[in-house]
Amino acid sequence: MEDWKKQLYICWLVMFIHMSGMAMILPFLPLYIRELGVSDPKALSVWSGIIFGVSFLVSGALSPMWGNLSDKYGRKAIILRSTFGICVVCALMSSVTNIYQLLFLRIMHGFFGGVVQAFIALASEKIPKEKTGQGLGILQTSMIMGGVLGPLIGGVLADHLGYRTVLFIISLLTFLAGLLTIFFLTESKKLKTVKTTISDNIKLVLASKHLMTITVIQFVIQFSLMLVQPILPLFIQALYRSTNVGTLIGIVFAITGLATMLFTPIWGKIGDKKGHRKILSQSLLIMSIVYLPQALVMSVWQLIPVRVIVGIFAAGIVPAINTIIVKNTPETRRGGVLGIINSFSLFGTALGPMIGGSMAAVFGIRFSFVVTALILFLTWYFSRNVFNESDRSGGLLQNE
Repeated sequence: MEDWKKQLYICWLVMFIHMSGMAMILPFLPLYIRELGVSDPKALSVWSGIIFGVSFLVSGALSPMWGNLSDKYGRKAIILRSTFGICVVCALMSSVTNIYQLLFLRIMHGFFGGVVQAFIALASEKIPKEKTGQGLGILQTSMIMGGVLGPLIGGVLADHLGYRTVLFIISLLTFLAGLLTIFFLTESKKLKTVKTTISDNIKLVLASKHLMTITVIQFVIQFSLMLVQPILPLFIQALYRSTNVGTLIGIVFAITGLATMLFTPIWGKIGDKKGHRKILSQSLLIMSIVYLPQALVMSVWQLIPVRVIVGIFAAGIVPAINTIIVKNTPETRRGGVLGIINSFSLFGTALGPMIGGSMAAVFGIRFSFVVTALILFLTWYFSRNVFNESDRSGGLLQNE
């Protein structure tokens, strides 16, 4: 097996364990908040958004720093910092007694974030340029598969063992990911001599119209999708009207992620041949259309097929974005640039739940689907115009 493939598959395994452990909490986080004493429906929606989003807000603020440090001191070190830190935080989360303790630990969870860009930068060191989309698409499936199996396993275990036990299991899984990182992941030593600053990386992003466009798209996409994501368990529970709903919530999360996982490498391979901008634009447009029917469903069984379609076209967005970034960033500064752009993605992930939870409390959860559809459509329109203008002016993206 080629050396770059071995590195990619080891990255895939470690990232899968890491991401599946983190995703196990998603199906029952609002229900765990209710167990801690927040019973009023409107307060529950607001707290669900805050608890879900605050870790991403902190992680987004620190992401440029972790990205820059990964270029200076190694991507492996950043992965280990994140993995073992989250291991401790999740163990403590399993023993909280009130909502404020959980809030503090979710803030600490965000402090130990910043691992995704390290994985992307580490894996991309050895992937041949002509296979960048395909390779990053394969790596992306580890995140998605973790998002598929994590919520499903978390939902089933929550129904049978309780929320606190699941959090302790997450701690054990991230510890295992840390051990695999120590013994099996390798990285290029030449990157440890890089002497760039966060300011240097910010200037690089600001100087590139394409990187700036991708930064805006990253933020808006994550913001719009996260308007719905943290309150989706409450929507499923309202449709199903059962107290033992953790497994069903896990299934809905899993079926969406499964569709995304299956189609991500396919879109990545097509993007390498036909252009990743084209895949990004088409995926945004179709996603904006399919979010509308979710506001109208009357049962979980109507919701599931729509979520499958969402998953299929969500698969085209992230690999296309990551490939465009990688192809337009020097290898020795890739971690820092990915960290800056990822910080805007995390800000969107943080603000979406906070605003979405409050919006759902006032206007209802169904209204959030309509708003998400509108934002995605406007994002598609904006990105299409920017890239078309670039084509007319001759400012094409590298290898695009």
